[in-house]
Amino acid sequence: MLRLASTFSRLSYRSLSAAAVAPKTTKEALATLRKRTGYSYTNIRKAVDKFGPERIDEAEKWLKELAVKEGWAKAAKLGTRVASQGLLGVETSKNAAAVVELNCETDFVARSDVFKHLLEEITQAVIDAGKGLAAPADKQLASHLIEASELLTRQNRTVKEAIAMMVGKLGENITISRAQVFIAPSDIEVFARSHPREGTEATEMGRFVSIVGIHRKLNVTQFPTDKLASQLCQHVIGMQPESLGTPTQRQQSTEETQKVADGEKDELNEFYTGKTTQMNEDETQLLRQSFMLNPSQSVYDYLQSHGAEVISFARLELGVNNNAETQSS
Repeated sequence: MLRLASTFSRLSYRSLSAAAVAPKTTKEALATLRKRTGYSYTNIRKAVDKFGPERIDEAEKWLKELAVKEGWAKAAKLGTRVASQGLLGVETSKNAAAVVELNCETDFVARSDVFKHLLEEITQAVIDAGKGLAAPADKQLASHLIEASELLTRQNRTVKEAIAMMVGKLGENITISRAQVFIAPSDIEVFARSHPREGTEATEMGRFVSIVGIHRKLNVTQFPTDKLASQLCQHVIGMQPESLGTPTQRQQSTEETQKVADGEKDELNEFYTGKTTQMNEDETQLLRQSFMLNPSQSVYDYLQSHGAEVISFARLELGVNNNAETQSS
């Protein structure tokens, strides 16, 4: 008897709790659906009228199905409109990086949180798709174009469905003009940065993106590899190198060479006070450029001082060179 009373008491408590949580009035249901979905008041009102304030989960499901349907219709209608604004999104994972360029019609939409979260969702789907790609055998950063529209996102919907829903919500044409995966050999770390830096906690975004593949001997200095890579990425974005190139070698004069041969000059113990490299502001080879954060050194010399070697890089810009290739030696 006591057991039955206890069971009845628990069931009654659960029923009362559920009743307390569920919206009791149409006004509460409208507010709950608005908070959950962010959809227009008109459609939320239709959902509540159709299912009532008590069947809130069914109303939410119906709203999502309606959003996809309306999104497809709007996407077809707006598909011819120019989408020249947007953002580049980039994510890295060990020896790989994924870059997605998502375009819209206005800068206002491009800077909105909903647009950035859509770009994050698509970028994550692209980097997940790249996990099955083979790493290159030699020291390079291999680039692979990805057909993103049919990829399944971590939200369990296809990329094209996610875009259709966003088109229905924002009323702007939204397109993907770039989806790429960059892969390096397993012993190479891949890093990326964007500029200007914005985005979400998971995904960096901006109008520019740079990607570098770095091999590091960690016992040379204690300077963190991620900070070193961040500096190099900033340099690539700012100085716009066109190729990796080869390091500049300091040439000894004939007189210096003769002094060394005659034993009059001890290169190991003598402090060198002259210029170590010839810097050229118009230089387009990355390794020969003056390092942006320390112009007295070349990029090559700066990396060498930290026991690091850059094996390849890529620089991408919104709306430019949508099939960007990597630059290797």
